[in-house]
Amino acid sequence: MDKQAASQALIYLVVIALFLRRTLTTQTMRVNVLPVIAILFVVIGGLGIAYSPRTPYQIVAVAIGVVLGIILGYFRGRHSHVTPGPKPGTIRVKASPVLAAVIIAALVIRLGVRYAFVNDPLTGFAISDGTIAFAVLSVAVARMMLFFAARRVIAPAV
Repeated sequence: MDKQAASQALIYLVVIALFLRRTLTTQTMRVNVLPVIAILFVVIGGLGIAYSPRTPYQIVAVAIGVVLGIILGYFRGRHSHVTPGPKPGTIRVKASPVLAAVIIAALVIRLGVRYAFVNDPLTGFAISDGTIAFAVLSVAVARMMLFFAARRVIAPAV
């Protein structure tokens, strides 16, 4: 393994460790920020995909990523345990570890694709864009599901 691959693997390990630490603990979130974060994720992810070369593989991979991301985000948001937070307008969220594992698998697949398709970069870009669409939409849809769950949880308390 060369230096660049080793440093990239180290970065992925650090990101995965931080992601797991944050995901597996109970988080306090502000309800009014949840839709803003979802919109920002979609815009930034869309801009990242928009500048990739257009191929039939890319269109199919992004479409598959979008559908699977929406499905995972829906279930991730529905299976997160939501309770009222310590301050008004906040919620406490405990996510499912199984769904966190799926996001990590998407990161690992994206890393593997970069090395598997070194000689065919267009296919590599297509699959990479599909995993980006998957990850971005799963986070965005999960945040919106948490927003709707927060409205149900906080409404009786008001």
